[in-house]
Amino acid sequence: MFEVAYETTFCSTHRLTEDGRPIEPIHGHDWRVEAVAAGKDLDGLGVVIDFEHLKKAVGEVAATFHYRDMNEHPGLRGVSPSAEVVARYFFDEVRKGLGPEGRLLRRVRVWEAPGCSASYAE
Repeated sequence: MFEVAYETTFCSTHRLTEDGRPIEPIHGHDWRVEAVAAGKDLDGLGVVIDFEHLKKAVGEVAATFHYRDMNEHPGLRGVSPSAEVVARYFFDEVRKGLGPEGRLLRRVRVWEAPGCSASYAE
């Protein structure tokens, strides 16, 4: 099995909530996100997926968060934007952004701080 990954960063604020109520002050992170695609076979170019396709799909999702408050993000409104929730959101959106190649997406990991990460995989 071959695996390829693309990683990027973005800056965003958030605060965890419980039953819609804030449980901590709003604070910011320099988030890091990694998307991993995998496959048994290589295409005619000798790749699982073109890095540029993965880069574009991840970058488009990251751009919707950059310099913004996650609690106000349309895709996360009404949920507590934990690292776990953010990882699942990225997974779903990157998969959509890849079109048919979305079937190759295996995992998304986000770090909200060095040493603190969450992953989502189906």
